[in-house]
Amino acid sequence: MRPILALFIPTFALVSQATAEPFDAPPSKYAEAVNAALQQVGTDLRIRQVSCTDATRCHFAARLVDVEVTGPEDRPGTERIMVAATFRQGDDEAAAKLIDDTLTVLGATMVAYDPRMSADRRGEVLFDLGDAALTTGEAHRDSADVHYALTFDDVSGRLEITAATLRAGHG
Repeated sequence: MRPILALFIPTFALVSQATAEPFDAPPSKYAEAVNAALQQVGTDLRIRQVSCTDATRCHFAARLVDVEVTGPEDRPGTERIMVAATFRQGDDEAAAKLIDDTLTVLGATMVAYDPRMSADRRGEVLFDLGDAALTTGEAHRDSADVHYALTFDDVSGRLEITAATLRAGHG
Protein backbone atom coordinates (compact mmCIF):
# COMPACT_ATOMS: atom_id res chain seq x y z
CA MET A 1 0.00 0.00 0.00
CA ARG A 2 2.94 2.39 0.42
CA PRO A 3 3.20 3.08 -3.33
CA ILE A 4 -0.34 4.45 -3.12
CA LEU A 5 0.82 7.02 -0.56
CA ALA A 6 3.67 8.13 -2.79
CA LEU A 7 1.28 8.76 -5.68
CA PHE A 8 -1.47 10.31 -3.59
CA ILE A 9 0.38 12.82 -1.39
CA PRO A 10 1.53 15.24 -4.13
CA THR A 11 -2.10 15.89 -5.09
CA PHE A 12 -2.78 17.99 -1.98
CA ALA A 13 0.66 19.59 -1.91
CA LEU A 14 -0.38 21.99 -4.66
CA VAL A 15 -3.89 22.90 -3.47
CA SER A 16 -4.59 26.05 -1.53
CA GLN A 17 -7.70 27.69 -0.24
CA ALA A 18 -7.98 31.13 1.31
CA THR A 19 -9.92 31.10 4.56
CA ALA A 20 -9.55 33.63 7.35
CA GLU A 21 -10.18 31.54 10.48
CA PRO A 22 -11.70 28.23 9.38
CA PHE A 23 -12.14 26.87 12.92
CA ASP A 24 -14.41 29.84 13.66
CA ALA A 25 -17.04 28.31 11.35
CA PRO A 26 -19.67 26.07 12.97
CA PRO A 27 -19.44 22.29 12.54
CA SER A 28 -22.35 22.35 10.06
CA LYS A 29 -20.14 24.20 7.51
CA TYR A 30 -17.56 21.40 7.27
CA ALA A 31 -18.88 19.79 4.07
CA GLU A 32 -19.03 23.11 2.23
CA ALA A 33 -15.40 23.94 3.05
CA VAL A 34 -13.96 20.49 2.39
CA ASN A 35 -15.93 19.84 -0.80
CA ALA A 36 -14.37 22.96 -2.31
CA ALA A 37 -10.91 21.49 -1.66
CA LEU A 38 -11.95 18.07 -2.99
CA GLN A 39 -13.20 19.69 -6.18
CA GLN A 40 -9.85 21.48 -6.64
CA VAL A 41 -7.96 18.16 -6.78
CA GLY A 42 -10.42 16.68 -9.26
CA THR A 43 -11.68 13.77 -7.19
CA ASP A 44 -15.29 12.58 -7.35
CA LEU A 45 -15.25 12.04 -3.57
CA ARG A 46 -17.67 14.41 -1.78
CA ILE A 47 -18.64 14.95 1.83
CA ARG A 48 -22.34 14.84 2.72
CA GLN A 49 -23.93 15.77 6.01
CA VAL A 50 -25.52 12.82 7.80
CA SER A 51 -26.76 14.58 10.94
CA CYS A 52 -26.27 17.43 13.34
CA THR A 53 -27.41 16.76 16.88
CA ASP A 54 -27.03 20.41 17.84
CA ALA A 55 -24.86 23.37 16.89
CA THR A 56 -21.79 21.69 18.42
CA ARG A 57 -21.74 18.20 16.83
CA CYS A 58 -22.26 17.09 13.23
CA HIS A 59 -21.63 13.81 11.40
CA PHE A 60 -20.60 13.57 7.76
CA ALA A 61 -19.72 10.76 5.36
CA ALA A 62 -17.80 10.26 2.15
CA ARG A 63 -18.20 6.72 0.81
CA LEU A 64 -16.97 4.57 3.72
CA VAL A 65 -15.19 7.41 5.54
CA ASP A 66 -16.95 8.91 8.55
CA VAL A 67 -16.30 12.40 9.86
CA GLU A 68 -17.36 13.84 13.20
CA VAL A 69 -16.99 17.60 13.66
CA THR A 70 -17.38 19.09 17.13
CA GLY A 71 -17.36 22.59 18.51
CA PRO A 72 -17.17 24.13 21.97
CA GLU A 73 -20.30 24.49 24.10
CA ASP A 74 -19.54 28.08 25.13
CA ARG A 75 -19.02 29.77 21.74
CA PRO A 76 -19.62 29.20 18.03
CA GLY A 77 -16.91 27.44 16.04
CA THR A 78 -15.17 24.12 15.50
CA GLU A 79 -12.55 22.53 17.75
CA ARG A 80 -12.11 18.95 16.54
CA ILE A 81 -12.53 17.06 13.30
CA MET A 82 -12.24 13.28 13.43
CA VAL A 83 -11.86 11.39 10.15
CA ALA A 84 -12.45 7.66 10.65
CA ALA A 85 -12.74 4.42 8.73
CA THR A 86 -13.05 0.75 9.62
CA PHE A 87 -11.05 -1.75 7.59
CA ARG A 88 -12.03 -5.37 6.98
CA GLN A 89 -9.33 -8.01 7.24
CA GLY A 90 -8.39 -9.96 4.16
CA ASP A 91 -9.45 -7.47 1.52
CA ASP A 92 -6.29 -5.62 0.52
CA GLU A 93 -7.87 -4.03 -2.55
CA ALA A 94 -10.72 -2.52 -0.51
CA ALA A 95 -8.22 -1.46 2.17
CA ALA A 96 -6.10 0.40 -0.39
CA LYS A 97 -9.15 2.27 -1.67
CA LEU A 98 -10.30 3.07 1.87
CA ILE A 99 -6.89 4.44 2.94
CA ASP A 100 -6.86 6.53 -0.24
CA ASP A 101 -10.34 7.92 0.52
CA THR A 102 -9.44 8.55 4.16
CA LEU A 103 -6.26 10.45 3.30
CA THR A 104 -8.10 12.35 0.56
CA VAL A 105 -10.66 13.55 3.11
CA LEU A 106 -7.87 14.41 5.55
CA GLY A 107 -5.91 16.28 2.87
CA ALA A 108 -8.98 18.31 1.94
CA THR A 109 -9.59 18.99 5.63
CA MET A 110 -6.01 20.27 5.93
CA VAL A 111 -6.49 22.57 2.96
CA ALA A 112 -9.76 23.96 4.34
CA TYR A 113 -8.97 24.08 8.07
CA ASP A 114 -5.20 24.53 8.20
CA PRO A 115 -4.58 26.99 5.35
CA ARG A 116 -1.36 28.41 6.84
CA MET A 117 0.33 24.99 6.60
CA SER A 118 2.76 25.05 3.71
CA ALA A 119 2.19 22.66 0.82
CA ASP A 120 5.48 20.88 1.57
CA ARG A 121 4.58 20.42 5.23
CA ARG A 122 1.06 19.22 4.30
CA GLY A 123 2.54 16.55 2.03
CA GLU A 124 5.00 15.53 4.74
CA VAL A 125 2.29 15.25 7.42
CA LEU A 126 -0.03 13.28 5.11
CA PHE A 127 2.79 10.88 4.27
CA ASP A 128 3.79 10.48 7.93
CA LEU A 129 0.21 9.82 9.02
CA GLY A 130 -0.41 7.41 6.14
CA ASP A 131 2.80 5.55 6.90
CA ALA A 132 1.90 5.38 10.62
CA ALA A 133 -1.49 3.92 9.73
CA LEU A 134 0.30 1.10 7.92
CA THR A 135 3.08 0.53 10.46
CA THR A 136 3.02 1.74 14.08
CA GLY A 137 -0.70 2.54 14.37
CA GLU A 138 -0.09 5.82 16.19
CA ALA A 139 1.25 9.26 15.29
CA HIS A 140 1.08 12.89 16.40
CA ARG A 141 2.04 15.85 14.23
CA ASP A 142 1.56 19.60 14.66
CA SER A 143 1.33 22.54 12.31
CA ALA A 144 1.36 26.13 13.54
CA ASP A 145 -2.40 25.96 14.24
CA VAL A 146 -3.53 22.32 14.33
CA HIS A 147 -2.59 19.10 16.14
CA TYR A 148 -3.06 15.86 14.16
CA ALA A 149 -3.37 12.55 16.01
CA LEU A 150 -3.71 9.14 14.39
CA THR A 151 -4.65 5.86 16.02
CA PHE A 152 -5.23 2.51 14.37
CA ASP A 153 -6.58 -0.49 16.26
CA ASP A 154 -5.47 -3.74 14.61
CA VAL A 155 -8.16 -5.76 16.36
CA SER A 156 -11.19 -3.70 15.30
CA GLY A 157 -9.62 -2.32 12.10
CA ARG A 158 -10.63 1.19 13.18
CA LEU A 159 -8.51 4.11 11.94
CA GLU A 160 -9.12 7.52 13.51
CA ILE A 161 -7.33 10.74 12.60
CA THR A 162 -8.20 13.80 14.64
CA ALA A 163 -7.42 17.39 13.69
CA ALA A 164 -7.82 19.76 16.65
CA THR A 165 -7.05 23.41 17.03
CA LEU A 166 -4.04 23.96 19.23
CA ARG A 167 -6.21 26.26 21.33
CA ALA A 168 -8.43 23.22 22.06
CA GLY A 169 -5.47 21.32 23.45
CA HIS A 170 -4.23 17.85 22.62
CA GLY A 171 -6.75 15.94 24.74
